[in-house]
Amino acid sequence: MGRSACHLVLLIGMGLVPAMGAQALPVTEQIDRFELNWSTMRIRFYGEATVDFSQRGFEGAEKVATDDGLMYVLSALSKIRTQKGLTDNNAASIANELTTQVFVYNTIYYTDGRVRVELDISLPKAFDIGFNEFIADEPKAESSSGSAVVVLISGLKTALVQMEIRDTDGVLLYSPKDIAKSAFKKQMAGRWFFKNSSELKSYIGANPVEIEAVAEGDKTLIVTKSSWSKLKAEHPRLLEEAKLAFVISGPPKNTKSSSM
Repeated sequence: MGRSACHLVLLIGMGLVPAMGAQALPVTEQIDRFELNWSTMRIRFYGEATVDFSQRGFEGAEKVATDDGLMYVLSALSKIRTQKGLTDNNAASIANELTTQVFVYNTIYYTDGRVRVELDISLPKAFDIGFNEFIADEPKAESSSGSAVVVLISGLKTALVQMEIRDTDGVLLYSPKDIAKSAFKKQMAGRWFFKNSSELKSYIGANPVEIEAVAEGDKTLIVTKSSWSKLKAEHPRLLEEAKLAFVISGPPKNTKSSSM
């Protein structure tokens, strides 16, 4: 189990964690204890327990809460995959793999005796779609001057898990088979951002290439064949690397990120 190099312990008398402001939010989604971050491709969740610190000590209390979080992952991951339209065939092996690579990034001790351990896992690993027909293990195309592909999407407000890009005639242009295995395992088909967020600016680099798309259904983006052909001819490596930033309309101005 991984641990943060700068492990932070907070003593919070009222049991409240301040939420971030509405500026520069990543694209996140809350499902039960899970906070899915589609901009960083990480999932955060927590384990919690009420213990006698005089008997367990701080480290013992943290272990009890961590075990609670791991048990939660093992029991809840199947549900979250089903909600996202993924099969449950390999959910158990995925959950077991994730519990060995979980990352502790914060611990909170409350004055009422509760301890909460906040944990972090890989979103692509949790949402493994069981696909094995990638274009190659590693990107092979020559690099171009472009630093990322920015896909400006209309008609969509949430991230898609199983995603395809098709032209206006319905012809498939892009799917996991066009991505290098190493890239897909790290960030799936690309990352998701709100327009003008600092996360987007950091991800796309100095020379982004823009393309427009329209969402259709729950897994398909539509682009013009000519725009995609130009993109594929000029920046093939970006596609193999899944260096795509899918940009959707931002949250309401008063929206605050969840703090679990």
